[in-house]
Amino acid sequence: MSVANAVNNVLIVTAHPVANSLSHSLTARIAARLRYQGAQVDIADLHADAFSPAMRRADLEVYHGDTQALPADILREQQRVERADMLVFVFPVYWWSVPGLLKGWFDRVLTLGWAYKTAEDGRIIGNLPDIPVRLVATAGSDLTGFDKHGYTTALHTQVVEGVFGFCGLKDVTLNILYQADSATPEQVEDFLKDLDNVI
Repeated sequence: MSVANAVNNVLIVTAHPVANSLSHSLTARIAARLRYQGAQVDIADLHADAFSPAMRRADLEVYHGDTQALPADILREQQRVERADMLVFVFPVYWWSVPGLLKGWFDRVLTLGWAYKTAEDGRIIGNLPDIPVRLVATAGSDLTGFDKHGYTTALHTQVVEGVFGFCGLKDVTLNILYQADSATPEQVEDFLKDLDNVI
């Protein structure tokens, strides 16, 4: 995949509960391609890792500045991000957004002081290095349905801008495999070929 020559370490985060799902298949295919091109790939399978998406008191204490002691699971995830020079997120679209498990990863891992900070004048400043972020989503609906109801725009607003843009990341792309539940192997292959232009 084209960017891989400039990328040495990739973190792929996936959030699907079924090991033989299309999300996991896409994750494996993307990882294999990146490894073939010489990148080191770390896969964070949030279900297999039993990542807890629920904000806890310790998370809120960090957010409010009452402590700087991160929970161990969050420190581990942040270290994974810090090692990466590309982030790839592979997930199904649930209710026109990311799965709750992945949303919880955003909530807990992208902490104040690490992913973003507040300037003296009160402005929020993204604090993460501006590395490429690739969002690879599978959706049951078609493009026409997404666009008719503004769901593609909503994903851009919520995730591309609202999460990653907020944290200072500008090189963010969203690729969606529409009608994924009925996609043929040929359609999946075509989708993977399209990803060659961004990953």
